[in-house]
Formats: sequence, C-alpha cells, structure tokens
Amino acid sequence: MLWENDMEPITEKKCIELMKENFPKFSSYWETYIRDHGSDLGITIQMLPFCKYTLDVVKSNDEAEMEKIFNFVEFLLCNGDDDVQTAITTSYLEYLMSKDPDEIQFASFVKYLRKNSKEYCRAWDKFTGVKTKGLWED
Repeated sequence: MLWENDMEPITEKKCIELMKENFPKFSSYWETYIRDHGSDLGITIQMLPFCKYTLDVVKSNDEAEMEKIFNFVEFLLCNGDDDVQTAITTSYLEYLMSKDPDEIQFASFVKYLRKNSKEYCRAWDKFTGVKTKGLWED
C-alpha cells in the first residue's frame, strides 16, 4: 500500500475496490452482501461485510491478516474522503468496539490498531463514558 501525500482522497467506490484488491478473501463477503442487500445503501452501511470479514480474521487469530487489515483501516482513516472517514469510524471501529465480549474480545486485536484509529476509539469511549477493555493501559 502506498501512502502518497498528493493523492486524491479515497472515495466510496475506490474504497470498496481497494478492499477487494487488498483482501481477496473479502470478495465472498462483499458478494453475499450485494446479493442480499444491493449496492446502493452507501458506504456507511457497506462497511458491514468488511466488519464481518475482520471478525472472522480475528476469530481465526490470523495475526498477519489482522495487521494488514488495521494498517489498511488507518490508511483509509488518513486518506479517505469525509464519507469514507465517517464510515471507518462510525460503522467500522464503533461496530468492533460494540461487539459482545463473549463473541470477540476487543483486547485480542487492539495491538494492531494504529495511532489515529486508537485515538478515535479512545475519544469514542470518553464520549460514551465506557472504558473498552484492552484500549486503555490501566
């Protein structure tokens, strides 16, 4: 993945293309989503299949893929247009934070979150008055 200072912000369409390109196993999640829901629901809702893909990767404890996913999430957070950034924060990161701890432990993948992603998650915790296990040092 290239980090270019002069690149155009990543749009909704480009975001999904990059997901499919960078995560070949994600394609089946995307195809199922499109078959069941169509493609005109907007990027915020379209984050759901990537959330599901991420959860399955975390459950499989595939550390290399988790690192790749969260590097990509940080890339989108830093380089996406406003819609993509909103989708990454409110639909993706908040979704992962809200999962039932019996299903998935946030602490099991928090070490893969990058600077801006982690800062957003902490800000969300402060806003909601929650302290997500694994996100804080104490």
